[in-house]
Amino acid sequence: MKKNEIQDPVIIQAVPALMSGKATKFNCEGDLVWMPNSQFNYDAEKEELEIPRWLAREKFPNENF
Repeated sequence: MKKNEIQDPVIIQAVPALMSGKATKFNCEGDLVWMPNSQFNYDAEKEELEIPRWLAREKFPNENF
């Protein structure tokens, strides 16, 4: 998978749960969240999801990013 250029990145512990053509569903510490494939990088060895800060705030409104 090619690496996306992420502006103002946030790293979250996550494991992929389901993939489709345009998005991937991740288990982020118990929260199941769909992420657009164009908006993340995933390191399978470290189980780390890199996403833009604006997307982290949108997907996890109760967290402080």
